[in-house]
Amino acid sequence: MTFTELDSIAANLIDGQWRPGSGTATIAVYDPATGSRIAEVAPASIADADAAVAAAERAFPEWSARSLSDRVGFLYRMRGLLVDNTEALARVITSDQGKTLDEARGEVARAMDFLETAIAAPMLYHGENINVTTGLDARRVREPLGVCLAVTPSNFPVMNTVQFSAWALVTGNTLIIKASEQDPIASSAAIRLLQRAGLPAGVLNLVHGRADVVQHLISHPSVRAVSCITSSPTAKAIYAQAAAAGKRVQANGGAKNPIVVAPDADLDRAAAGIISSSYGMAGQRCLAGSRVVVIGEVYDALMAKLVAGAEQIVVGAGADEGVTMGPVVSAASKERIIAALAEAEKLGATIVLDGRRVKPTGGAETEAGYFIGPTIVAGLDPREPVEQRELFGPVINVHRVDSLDAAIALSNDTEFGNAASIFTTSGAVAAEFERRVRAGNVGVNAFPAPPANVTMGGYGESFYGDSHVCGAAPLDFFTDQKLVVSRW
Repeated sequence: MTFTELDSIAANLIDGQWRPGSGTATIAVYDPATGSRIAEVAPASIADADAAVAAAERAFPEWSARSLSDRVGFLYRMRGLLVDNTEALARVITSDQGKTLDEARGEVARAMDFLETAIAAPMLYHGENINVTTGLDARRVREPLGVCLAVTPSNFPVMNTVQFSAWALVTGNTLIIKASEQDPIASSAAIRLLQRAGLPAGVLNLVHGRADVVQHLISHPSVRAVSCITSSPTAKAIYAQAAAAGKRVQANGGAKNPIVVAPDADLDRAAAGIISSSYGMAGQRCLAGSRVVVIGEVYDALMAKLVAGAEQIVVGAGADEGVTMGPVVSAASKERIIAALAEAEKLGATIVLDGRRVKPTGGAETEAGYFIGPTIVAGLDPREPVEQRELFGPVINVHRVDSLDAAIALSNDTEFGNAASIFTTSGAVAAEFERRVRAGNVGVNAFPAPPANVTMGGYGESFYGDSHVCGAAPLDFFTDQKLVVSRW
């Protein structure tokens, strides 16, 4: 799959047909590595959004009536298409989102993991059959909801598109995807591949657009459920609007993920773990570490290892050989991070390693790219708003404390609660941290990224809604349970 094959890349998929949106104010798409315009999206109008809902409504009766094994067959074919097109799809991701090719290949592999988990749905579709009394039986069955909406993020445009599609479709629902306007090409490429599995028209639809399109779709009376992964303010707004309209909601928000390093930790392992967590994908992962809390006298030694390791990262265009960190996704993201670092300096922080000065590989071609190198900030009061905010970039704030109690308190001093990690060689310390830290995903000497078949989810401002997005939780989210009582 190449860009020339994706000749209608900026189109909406409505009722099985790819067509330009009829909305106004086209959305420009830029290559994050060069800052050059690579596409323009003609966004959906409100009429286009209504047409997508109508198509999904029409497709629902026939699709939901298919057997579960039949729907699983479509997912098998989708997985085969991802396998056959991994490299081409990875290159689309890198050009559109900015991550390295290795990271993009990993995203496609992760998308296949989610498909495989949904393919296992028949193993989870067990109803209850109860003999209430002589001649009276009760059974519980699952039924699909109807038309669902998924609003996908910019950091995993393919993985999340596939993830939501797999579970919504295998459970018998029809789906509308609203792709991120920052990197809609990759989402479009994924949907084009999924369509090659032979999905009936209207089962899976794609629209492009801005907040007005999302708000209209959320409010549409025929939309039964809303899934999204986004920033916390947006997740909160989507949850409030959808819940007020009686929709089922899973809204994943932002994070401020602490990594605690205990005095007895293996410092080489800790430094490598922090660098991988915080600088992988240029810090644009919901589980990325951004607040490092060091207990006691190991602070200086760890800081030296962090600086040395971060300086080994090669920053440049994600498609270039040898590059280990690409740009952030947009000019706005780069500007936000630069502004936050300037604010931290004014508050007295020390920029130990300054990513604003990075010189990406690639020469003149990358001069206009959205590059921020690995950045380490020290001496910033953790109560300052700029430290409390999610930057979503390759920046860590390092703090020194005197005890495990203080480290746990600082870890919990955030409105978020997505992930938290600790590096230690003590089982007792790890158990105490695991018990007391307020986070939905906890790592011990590891990055807490769960496999696709295990439920993950955040606390506090990191999650709003009814059910999380991984493991078997989507089965409950995308189905209603009906109780049938019968006497014969």
